[in-house]
Amino acid sequence: MIPAWGSGRRRRAPMLDPDRLDPAAYVAAMAPAVGLHLDAERQARVAAALALVARIAAPALAVPLDETAEPAPVYRP
Repeated sequence: MIPAWGSGRRRRAPMLDPDRLDPAAYVAAMAPAVGLHLDAERQARVAAALALVARIAAPALAVPLDETAEPAPVYRP
């Protein structure tokens, strides 16, 4: 069920689960879809980089945001 606008926090599955991501399969499927012709060695390196990016991004993507959240114009720690 999709919540109505303004109903607060959305409940959904995690946007990115690095433990369930198969980076090799993803790269093998997506490279041709975007017109990239990668040999096996290059595919393996791209898949390794994608796995690392997924691990780094997962904590930030796991933070729940409500529909009214907007990016800050200036970062202030």
